[in-house]
Amino acid sequence: MIAMKVIFLDFDGVLNSLRSPAEGVNLVPEKLKLLKQLVDATGASIVLSTSWREHWGTGGDATGAVMDQMFHDHGLQIFDKTPTLSQGREAEIKAWLDQHPQVNNFVVLDDRLLAAEYLQGHFVKVSSYFGGLAEVDVDDAIRILEEVTHIG
Repeated sequence: MIAMKVIFLDFDGVLNSLRSPAEGVNLVPEKLKLLKQLVDATGASIVLSTSWREHWGTGGDATGAVMDQMFHDHGLQIFDKTPTLSQGREAEIKAWLDQHPQVNNFVVLDDRLLAAEYLQGHFVKVSSYFGGLAEVDVDDAIRILEEVTHIG
């Protein structure tokens, strides 16, 4: 089994901010460039944990196609998305990890505070107030993904 690193990615507050216009999928190009730095430095795959994930992939729509194009334009590719569960984002990420034993390390980028015990040491809280994903967040995520970790 090939080991895999994963970035669980929220959009609102991470790839856009409170200062971003509110219509449609509004991903800030500078934030996508920072995400690209993270992917290039770690080889991690992107898994959508954002509520926008429902637009992407099988059963997706035109908004999902726009998301794919924005990622493609920045040399990025979405690997997968978390399932939709009534228990919330933490449970959705855990369910995805449980279904993918090849994951040997992961990081969650989100502007919400997620405090599940299994996320300890795997979470970077991004500040939507200060503009979303920043260099310091990327540095923290790289450090997390480069640590030798065993899930489970």
